[in-house]
Amino acid sequence: MADAWIYSPDSERGAEMASEVAELGYTPRLVQANGSLRPTDEDGAARRPPDLAVVVGDEAVCGRLRDDDTFADVPILLAMRPADLGDRVPMTEELVMPPFTPAELEARIARARRQIGAGEDLKVVGIGSLRVDLDTYQVTVGEEPIDFAFKEYELLRFLVTHPGRVFSREALLNRVWGYDYYGGARTVDVHVRRLRAKLGTEHAGRIKTVRGVGYRFDR
Repeated sequence: MADAWIYSPDSERGAEMASEVAELGYTPRLVQANGSLRPTDEDGAARRPPDLAVVVGDEAVCGRLRDDDTFADVPILLAMRPADLGDRVPMTEELVMPPFTPAELEARIARARRQIGAGEDLKVVGIGSLRVDLDTYQVTVGEEPIDFAFKEYELLRFLVTHPGRVFSREALLNRVWGYDYYGGARTVDVHVRRLRAKLGTEHAGRIKTVRGVGYRFDR
């Protein structure tokens, strides 16, 4: 099942939202937003980011999530009561206001997914002669298929679906390899070199090295 993390300063409202997303098939987890945004396992390792983040009544938490590279492909939903909003309308987050139906909540989540390029309609990413099929795990340049190892493909997939954004090596390790991987930042560098070699001269330059930070994919 997909995971949903619920950030709420009010445990009762958080529990209510957890119940709502559970009805849509998510496994909810309440997270304290006054500390780390990422809960830890019993061994102290930070958990992999969820499939959905729901923030109850606190726009500042949405900003913190947006500023964290490891949440780059996590749809974020802001739940606010009309009384809390007043005359304001948040412009940067997908907003749901109780009371709402399960159908409305599902529609808002779908819109939040589309905002980050994770909508169901995104099947193939095309950049010039490069095609990355997100369903079949196939990559072609022109009509020529390119053979990638699984993690090479996952790294390319992540980069091409987040064009123009700079990711640190740590963020890429977290999103592609997971928090339980201890190979170190050099693993990212090695895989980037392999990607560039396989993409060829036409597309290798699209993976830019941002000195002192990490990597960026340019469309």
